Amino acid sequence: MSFQELMLTYGYPMLFIGVMVESEAFLVVAAYLAYRGYFSLPLVIGVAAFSSFIVTQLCFFLGQRYGATWVATRPRWQPRVDRVGRLARRYGAGLVLGYRAFYGLRGVIPAILGLTTYGGLRFMVLNAVGALMWAVVVAGAGSRLGRVGEVAFSWVGAHASSLILVLLGVGVVCGLYGLYRQPKRTNPFSESSS
Repeated sequence: MSFQELMLTYGYPMLFIGVMVESEAFLVVAAYLAYRGYFSLPLVIGVAAFSSFIVTQLCFFLGQRYGATWVATRPRWQPRVDRVGRLARRYGAGLVLGYRAFYGLRGVIPAILGLTTYGGLRFMVLNAVGALMWAVVVAGAGSRLGRVGEVAFSWVGAHASSLILVLLGVGVVCGLYGLYRQPKRTNPFSESSS
């Protein structure tokens, strides 16, 4: 079942769970479906922001509660914790607002921030603002991509035979050029006979 089918079948609850698991993919599909009229774009943004906020707060809490014990049993993680701590001191609020752009670190950064001396209330406020900013940007991009995709697919559908002929022509020209650029081979038998 595709993201789109999941979204159409289960609606906003699927968006909420999907954003927790695979953030951008579900949000982009939901924004596209909102563009098509199946969902409300402001509601899609709100649900996605809330879902992202909740999962991030959970990671921060787990870092606060269990992070020190976890890192103590895994000393090779200490340099990573120290690095995120340095980033938090250097970039402060910017790290909390923008860490969602670092794919693969979305759960790690909040958990490590929970491990550091970063304030819980400050993190919660910045996390809420960051989740809303992220949802607006990604949903806006998804909606725009939907529009561009529909225009592109309708153009390709209307000009399919011409496009195939052009691609075929380009392929033939590239193939002939490749044959022309091959080094000239000499006949090994003609050299030995002379």
